[in-house]
Amino acid sequence: MKITFLAIIITLPCLGETSHWYKGNTHAHTTLCGHADSTPSVVAQWYHDHGYHFAILSEHNKFIDPKTVKLKGEIREDFLLLPGEEVTGRKTVHSTAMNVNRLVPWHFDHEHRSKIIQKHVDETIKAGGATILNHPNFGWAVQAKDMLPVKKLYLFELYNGHPSVRNFGDHRHPSTEQLWDDLLTQGMTIYGVSSDDAHHFGQWNPGKSNPGRGWVMVRTKELTSDTITEAMTRGDFYASSGVMLKKVVRGPKRIEIEVDEEATDKELASPILIGHKVKKGKPGYLVEFIGPKGKVIESSVETKASCPVNLPYLRCKVTRRIKQKDGDLIEYYAWVQPVFTDDRTKDSE
Repeated sequence: MKITFLAIIITLPCLGETSHWYKGNTHAHTTLCGHADSTPSVVAQWYHDHGYHFAILSEHNKFIDPKTVKLKGEIREDFLLLPGEEVTGRKTVHSTAMNVNRLVPWHFDHEHRSKIIQKHVDETIKAGGATILNHPNFGWAVQAKDMLPVKKLYLFELYNGHPSVRNFGDHRHPSTEQLWDDLLTQGMTIYGVSSDDAHHFGQWNPGKSNPGRGWVMVRTKELTSDTITEAMTRGDFYASSGVMLKKVVRGPKRIEIEVDEEATDKELASPILIGHKVKKGKPGYLVEFIGPKGKVIESSVETKASCPVNLPYLRCKVTRRIKQKDGDLIEYYAWVQPVFTDDRTKDSE
């Protein structure tokens, strides 16, 4: 699969009427890694049975051919296993090699993490796929300076459902969202992915890395490994930790969104989701349009909102904040990918 500059420019706006939304997870583990509790067939079956349209069995330094994974019962026609691997490299640099046709090597080491990441990207491209840089805050392993020099890296995990990956940073480290704005502000073309990084399908509690906590909604005309991968590398998707959207328009001059309240309520009723605990804020929806340096350009508490694109980039974040019975405030999100008005996509090829 080859991603061309022409495709990125032409298809940046929202796709046409014949396109569909497909729900998927790009990061899950099996017993083949030695520290997960379910076989490839059981893992794939979970995503199939819970309404996902695609999933990647991204095993550590192992290539799982989807043809070898057998599901039970009546298999939906709109379910697809994409071939993949979690390239678990040196210095805690991990990446999902998405839509590859073989095992991607992981042994390369270098004093600079940017070189290791670049090697992951280059080797993944050679194997026919695209790279998602995984959980940069795991072990505080990857910083913006490590990602910025990397060519043809279009995707990274903005949200990862594993309880140990530190999506939201701490008093000394930026959150992955702050990292994203840093990269975007410095001119990088990169989109944020939400995934499970699931290991536990047999034991369920907030301390386990269970499935169903983070996913992507990809908009494309058909459900194939190539079309899903191509749509994601050009930003035709949104990432979610619970919030669902009915409408997403990423036009060259305006971003428009509409929340799917019914679908969101259905997702948030799941005991699987863990959300993000915050100290303050009003319950309800909050839509924020965010530009360079993470500055909020416009905001709304309505479930429909739009904002003109007149900055080098603009992205949208939708928050659903809920006050629980014990008084805790929990947030769930949807992140719409940025629209660019500068020529950065030329530099990324």
